Amino acid sequence: MQKKTTDILRSGAMQKKLNIYCRRGGDRFWELDFLRGLCVLLMVFDHFMFNIWGVMPVVNDILGTSVLADAYEFAAAYWDSPLRNTVRFLVLCTFFGLCGVSCTLSKNNFKRAMPLVAIALAINVASAMADRFFESGLVVVFGVFHMLAVSVLVFALLYFLVDVTVKKCKLSAAWESVLKCIPSILGIFFIVLYFSLWGRLDTSNGWVVESVVSSSDNKWLTGIFIETIKSPYLYHADYFPLLPWGTFVLAGSLVGRAIYHTPAKYALKKLDGPWNSGICLIGRHAALVYIGHMAVIPALLVFFTLVSMIF
Repeated sequence: MQKKTTDILRSGAMQKKLNIYCRRGGDRFWELDFLRGLCVLLMVFDHFMFNIWGVMPVVNDILGTSVLADAYEFAAAYWDSPLRNTVRFLVLCTFFGLCGVSCTLSKNNFKRAMPLVAIALAINVASAMADRFFESGLVVVFGVFHMLAVSVLVFALLYFLVDVTVKKCKLSAAWESVLKCIPSILGIFFIVLYFSLWGRLDTSNGWVVESVVSSSDNKWLTGIFIETIKSPYLYHADYFPLLPWGTFVLAGSLVGRAIYHTPAKYALKKLDGPWNSGICLIGRHAALVYIGHMAVIPALLVFFTLVSMIF
């Protein structure tokens, strides 16, 4: 009887332990969600400061109020500070690199890219309509969702070609592992190529990617695929060309292959717990948070400004 009770308790404890890891949906790695969530939180703060600097003056001017007017100068100083520029660069590299890691863990990257494509096209339509009716000047041509969608599709295509090659040539598992490093090798190659021919990392005011030259007169082509000084979209809203940003997605897959396809992938599992659940939740729904906060932040600022008029 005592042995049976002990077995039940052990079984319950084991089930409770499994529930901790299953609550996040399958075999997820909390550290990836945590880093992604942290990047999103920093991005939301960055866009909040932009709204204080760029949106609130317009709102206050229209409504005849002065809400957060004392914060204008601070927000403007933050926006052009070396700290902001450096943190932004590191956050972008980390976030896009994490996307590459996730590509190595996904069972179907073609399917995974479809929501990104849909969101990207919806942003095109919404921004074009907003510009036509409100003359916002914030048309999105090739933004972060476009870049991520294309990068994931390129990764999926490369993996598909590797699978076909392995099956046709009957290659060993070792050769398959080597060939699946091709996306990361190409990513690193194009990062080096970009910073050798079309851009540089300017450190005079923090870490900023700066376009320097263009080897092509085809502005549309270079504008979409390569960030150069000839790009007609250089100062458009949400502009993220494939070079250099998409290359960080491909390069990030090297971490996925080197760590998350080896026993080392469970190295941080013991550190998981309730302490990180909030940030991990944001990380798991990064796309929704990104889309939502773009409308929620200015809407809340306008709402509180209207409320201040009442009181």
